Amino acid sequence: MPKWLWITLIGVALLLPGALYWCSMWISDPVTTADTRTAFRRLAAVRLDAAVGSRGVDITATTPSDASWRRVVRNWGDPGYFIGVVLPGPRTYMYCLQDLGARVEARIGDQPVDLETAYVPYGYSSDCQPAGLLFRAPPGSVVRIHVTVARLPSHAADLVVEPYWAGETKDRLVGTALDDDLREITTALGVAGIGAILIAAFLFSRRTHPPAG
Repeated sequence: MPKWLWITLIGVALLLPGALYWCSMWISDPVTTADTRTAFRRLAAVRLDAAVGSRGVDITATTPSDASWRRVVRNWGDPGYFIGVVLPGPRTYMYCLQDLGARVEARIGDQPVDLETAYVPYGYSSDCQPAGLLFRAPPGSVVRIHVTVARLPSHAADLVVEPYWAGETKDRLVGTALDDDLREITTALGVAGIGAILIAAFLFSRRTHPPAG
């Protein structure tokens, strides 16, 4: 078998896994690492001390509706949205609304939004349960939330609104990371396969059109 044909077959073999992988990705349209940033993006955050007193504080949160969010919901389901109190900074410790004497109301336009108690979301720790409140709203909804608290925790804290992830979230994130690794591997194989095919084409052209002289 000619050398150029062997190299062509090797190039095709290297290209095939990538072609199959990218075809499956195109069909399934899975969650990417960039999408996970959308999945965990806070919709609103204010200092909790603004909610102390009879007047309380008003928060406006617009639920996401972009293509990244639609992909997350299609693959992971609609998580709903969580209202809670956390230490400032990265996702760490969470206080419980009920321990702060919190009163919360939410509306979309003139319609009240149902609120239900919720346990600690993925990525947080807490010493109490339930931790906060959960509501659901269509994509692109403008939700107006009014919160009053009777007392503050011992440390400064933020009142936040964010997607509510629990349950299988860790497994989903691991799966997304594995997809990223596989994408890098198949891309590298594809580049090597294209290189092999180009070399084979060069050898074939020299075989069919040998240099003059």
